[in-house]
Amino acid sequence: MRFRILGPLRVWNGTAWSDIRAAQQRVVLAVLLIDAGRTVSAQRLIDELWGERPPRAASSVLRGYVLRLRRLLGGGPRGPLTTRAGGYELVIEDDDLDARVFERLVAAGRRALAEGDLDAAEARLSRALGLWRGAALADVPESPTVALWTAQQEQVRLTAVEERLGVLLELGRRAEVVDQAHRLVAQEPLRERLWAQLMLALFRGGRRAEALKAYQRARRVLIEELGLEPGPELQELQRAILADR
Repeated sequence: MRFRILGPLRVWNGTAWSDIRAAQQRVVLAVLLIDAGRTVSAQRLIDELWGERPPRAASSVLRGYVLRLRRLLGGGPRGPLTTRAGGYELVIEDDDLDARVFERLVAAGRRALAEGDLDAAEARLSRALGLWRGAALADVPESPTVALWTAQQEQVRLTAVEERLGVLLELGRRAEVVDQAHRLVAQEPLRERLWAQLMLALFRGGRRAEALKAYQRARRVLIEELGLEPGPELQELQRAILADR
């Protein structure tokens, strides 16, 4: 059994990827996947589903959700979804969850980068980012765990994107960086590292005036949105471009 959570929640049934029709069951499975390999208490799942206003029969309803998930995942009581004292645990291999494969590939990319193997670093980071099919758990109703985890994962994803762009710059693939960074700063205008990468790619590509205009755009956004001037790294990069260094 395999699972995708870097995008809409999907389960591999042996022949095809399928969704979970019931929204509440998606919440339960999402929380169990986020904490796969650890026991999640029944009370916590109740809180995830209903917050401070659970129905009177919340425990019974939760057991029904778990039973239906267990049928879907197969194996019955001996399957991957097991009952523990006071809760439930989803037991899976790391390769069965795309989020864990993503983490492993990003770590491998960073090791390759530290070793100076730029081609391997780019390949591994690209493979990692290729696992994303949209916003994480895009079709799962928000719950405390889902909201926190998806926000954290989006930051991890953006950091990996920036790391890959940095590798592309070192490889001399400036046109790719310009194309991607233009799109990304429109989506994430407050990430100064993306602006710096755009500026550097433009400058190294002989587009000095455009690089300086990008700085002015970044400065305007940061002042309007945060009331702050660009940070030292971005300012130093602007000075270097002005000096044509």
